[in-house]
Parts: sequence; structure tokens; C-alpha cells
Amino acid sequence: MSGERPAQAGAPRPGTSLGEKLSTSVGIIAAMVLAVLVNLLVARHYRRWDWTQGGLYTLSDATVSTLRSIEEPIRVYVLLSEGDPLTLSVRHLLDAYRAESPRIEVQVTDPDRRPAEFLAVQQRYGVVAGKTDDGRIVTDAAIIVARGDRPHFLTASDLVEVEDEDDLRSRPRLEQALTGALRSVLRSERPLICFAAGHGEKSIQAGGAGGLAALKDRLNKNNYEVVELGGGRGADGHDEEEEAFAAPAEPAPEVDLDRCRVLVLAGPSRPVPASEVARYRAFIEKGGSALIALGPVPDERDQRYVDLGLSGLLAVAGVELRSDFVFELDPKLRSTQGFGETFAPIVRPHPITEGLIKAADLGLGPVLTVASSLAPTASGPVVPAPLLVTSDQAFGMVDFFGWARDPSEPKPRDGDHPGPLTIACASELPKPAGSSAAHGPRVVVVGSPGVLYGANWQSPELRGTAVLVESALSWLAASPPMLDIPDKPAFTAGLRISEDSLAGIFRYVIVYMPLAAALLGLAVYLARRGSERRPGDKGGPGAPGGAEREGSP
Repeated sequence: MSGERPAQAGAPRPGTSLGEKLSTSVGIIAAMVLAVLVNLLVARHYRRWDWTQGGLYTLSDATVSTLRSIEEPIRVYVLLSEGDPLTLSVRHLLDAYRAESPRIEVQVTDPDRRPAEFLAVQQRYGVVAGKTDDGRIVTDAAIIVARGDRPHFLTASDLVEVEDEDDLRSRPRLEQALTGALRSVLRSERPLICFAAGHGEKSIQAGGAGGLAALKDRLNKNNYEVVELGGGRGADGHDEEEEAFAAPAEPAPEVDLDRCRVLVLAGPSRPVPASEVARYRAFIEKGGSALIALGPVPDERDQRYVDLGLSGLLAVAGVELRSDFVFELDPKLRSTQGFGETFAPIVRPHPITEGLIKAADLGLGPVLTVASSLAPTASGPVVPAPLLVTSDQAFGMVDFFGWARDPSEPKPRDGDHPGPLTIACASELPKPAGSSAAHGPRVVVVGSPGVLYGANWQSPELRGTAVLVESALSWLAASPPMLDIPDKPAFTAGLRISEDSLAGIFRYVIVYMPLAAALLGLAVYLARRGSERRPGDKGGPGAPGGAEREGSP
């Protein structure tokens, strides 16, 4: 038998051909080019995925629009220590902000580890700092958002809302705080919104579900200045219940109406004098904007509706308020309680309702209670665009007071206004001669004054109505949409451990868990030992002849 081994099938031939070398080189170069192209593509189209519970780092539309409107550098100083529970969340959220706007510059300064950097920030912005007993530095500002030398300070309480101190449940408000701070430093002016008073309107100082204080606070937080025209209160027909909710305030100085960006008529309940109507109309015709929320107002004897004297003002927007009471009979839109006076109207497309349509997709559409219908005038300067309408089954009851004497399931009669009915509409007039404004006067009319009441900002179920009002005011003032960021889910920020619970944890960690691991290891060892064959067993690896030698026949 020859000593040479036969060539094995498939063995590589000695040497490599030129074609193989070229194909290998081309493949390597192609892979390098592909890697460069992929990196360029990723750099241009940066994407982040948020897999946290509740989308903690998913930015809202309001935040994205704010970030994309930034035209100059904004510096964000994070003055949190590395061990602070908020530090990691703030960094991740700011990464998402920088992904949308390269003009966001972030500087993280740990007061304990970088005292020199912290001292420079402290001296520039006047940050108050102190030391705890264990030597850690604490400040009165957790984050500073600065545009040049114009800072906005955020404290730890602005970033997290504690819902229940007993259960230690907290709700993150990082995005609300940061985006609100950005808008504060970006806006160079505070648009003035003026609320008419003296005709039975609700006061902007009145709290509770039926007051306007919640709307006022919401406007102030979005960098609007809010004033009440007409000076004092008390002579405007507020009842004792409303006065009980109203916060004490000094009489406001008289404000020149020409300084106002938006005029708001919040449901007057008494006739407005002709001189005031003429004043409001002149304000609109010269370029001002107005939000008018009106509804059916019964007289003292509950026999007819009060004529508020506002037909001349509404005619500027090409709208008239009908003397009827709207009932929605569509079971999909009306409330299960009442006769249909509380209902969810249908939203029509308009710049005002863009955010409202998105909220409606989440089940947060507007809800109206007690409304009158609107109709275009025959000779109006413009054709109003409907914002909210009813279904075909709804109708406007003209003889409401006759029905109210013996109420039953409402049914339309001859003379009533058939659906669909318009409940809210918007008009934009031509620009006045010589005006340099970007748009003409704007007017929004809503046939229900309840849209302005505080309940819409206090009850999550009525959030859609609040979005309608905020969007309308933003459109009227030609300002960015108001900050509307959904609340993130609450979480438990800590644990309350009693002595018994601590003793139980000690037993589990120190005794039970190690003992269970030891017993499990012993069981595995015995099982493996029993399955192995001992040396000398027939057929075992230690038996003579138990293993054939390689190459034996």
C-alpha cells in the first residue's frame, strides 16, 4: 500500500487566480462604499424609537412645531447631579429635542463634580445654591433655558408632579416644562387678550367649573397677557355663588381696546349698549380679532330669550345667532343623560380644528351643553366657515319655553330649525386699507358660552372643548398653537417599607433564596451523577475493547 494519502474531495487547490483576487477586492470595496452610504443616510434621517411605557420620550406635535421654529441658538443648562433620578430622563428627552432642532445646545453641569462650571453658570444667571449636611450642592434651579441673556428657570417641582404623597405616585412633566420654557424665551412680546365685562359676563377672576379663571391661567402660562375691560366687578350681575369662587382682586385699570390683540365676549347675559357694540365693531374693522361665545339667555319670567343687541357685531363676521335651543337626537352624538341638550358636535376641517381632529381620534372631541344655532347673514361681507355642526337628526327648538312647561322627549315641529345646524364658525375679513398685517380681521363665533368655562380645563373628558378654545385663540392672535402635551402615565417613585416587610425581605434574600439555590444545585448534581456510567461497566468507556482504535478493520 503506497505511503501517499489520496487527495480528499473538495480540498482547496494551491494558489489563487487573478480573477478571484479581483472579485474579492471588488467585494471589499463595495462593502466599504455601502457602509459609507448607510452612515450618510442615517446621519441625514436621524430616527429614535421610544419603547418606554406611555411614550415618555415621544415628542408631541406642539413640541415639534416649537423646535422647528427656532432660528437662533438656545442653550439648556442641566444643573442636576449624576445621582439625581431625573438626570437620565432629562438627557434622553433633550436628545430627542436636539434630533428635531440642531440649534438646541445642552450643557450638563454636575454641581458636585464640576464646581468651576457650575460657578460660572451661577454667576451669569444668579442661581441660588447651598450645601446639604453631606456636602452635596443643591440649587433653586434644576434646568435653565436661555436665549442669550434671557433665561427661564425650571425647578424640580416643575419637572415632576406628585399625585399622591402617601403612595409616592408621580407624573413626569418634563416635556411640558421644557417646551413651555422654550416658548417663554422665544417670544419677545406677550399678546394682550381682553375680556369684555359689565354685561353679565363671567369674570376672569372667578374660579370653579363655571368661571373663567382656569382659561386665564392657561393663557398666562402660554405667555399671553389677560385683562378685563370695563374695570371693576359687582355691577355686572354676578350672583353670590360666583362671587364666592372669585379671588379677591383690585380694580383693574382701564385698558385701551386698540392695544388688544383679541377681544373676548364670554357669554353676556344682559343687553350690550349700542355704544359698546359700536366700539367693538370698530375694533374689528380696524384689524382686531374677536372670540364671541353666546347662547340662549332666558328673560326674568322665562318667557322669551333676551335680545343681547349684538346682531350688528355678529354681522361683521357674516353671522347671526338664532333664537332657538339645540337638541341633538342622534344617539351616537347625544349624551345618555338629559334630552339631547348635551352633545358632541361634528368637527369640520379648518386651521382651528387641526388639533381638534387629532384629539377627536383619541376620543377627546368637544362636548357642548345648552347651545343656539348660527346662520350666515344674507348680505355678509364674507361667508363664515363652519367649525362645529350637528347631525341631520338635530333641530333648533324655537318655542323652548312652551316645551319647558311640560318637558318630554323633544320632537321637531313646524317652525323649528332642522339639522344639520352650525354651532361654531370662523370668518376672516379682508385686510383694512393701509394695513401691514399678514391677515385681515378674524372672528370666531360659538353658539354656547360654556366652551369658556373652567370645567373644560379641569375634567379630562372635556379636554376636546378646551382644545377648541385654545386653537381658536391661537388662530385669532396669529400665534403658535398653545402648548397641548398629553400627560404621561403616573408611576410609583418609591416604596414604603414597614419593619415587618423589611424582616420578610431579609428572610427571602439571606435565607430562602440561597437555600433554594443550594437545593437546586444538589438536585442537579445527583441527577447527573446517576445518569453517568461508572468505569468498568459493559460497553462503558473504561471497559476493555469498549472503544475501537481508529483505523482498525
